[in-house]
Amino acid sequence: MLSIATAVVALLIAGASNAAEPEPPILTIAGEVSHPNRGALDPFHDAFLSHKDKTFAKAFVFTRSVLAALPQTKISTNVKGWPGKVELEGPRLLDALTAAGVATDATIVATALDSYNVELTPEERAAHDWILAINANGAPLSIGGRGPVWLIHGTDGKAVSQEEEATWVWALYLIEVK
Repeated sequence: MLSIATAVVALLIAGASNAAEPEPPILTIAGEVSHPNRGALDPFHDAFLSHKDKTFAKAFVFTRSVLAALPQTKISTNVKGWPGKVELEGPRLLDALTAAGVATDATIVATALDSYNVELTPEERAAHDWILAINANGAPLSIGGRGPVWLIHGTDGKAVSQEEEATWVWALYLIEVK
């Protein structure tokens, strides 16, 4: 059986050779990664990251197709004040971190497009089955909604507090590994 990292690299290579136009990355895992698939931040080509004062020597990037090709997990979640539960689907955070070569004892900082961020220790990650949701109620998440990626965990459809929701990062574009 292929490791997750090997499978992701194969998908990236296949996508690059089969696509007329390469698919752009939608999520970057930067910092302490042992399986990088890209080099250091380039201030010109990585203008948004540079604008946000992000720097890194190496990173692992995911396209939507590569995230969708990883094993998918479905969760149901709800927050007090929402119209009802939301069904989400995407790869497990652990699988993406494994593909990038992130140590299990690393702390991560997940950052949204608006710079909102949440730090998650290994213990906080282990307390829930976190996913990188790319679909909600059967439709792709988009920028302007809660996408393109939403770091979230399930609540089995039970409504949780807004404080709990504050640990979920929607419009996720960057995970920094410390």
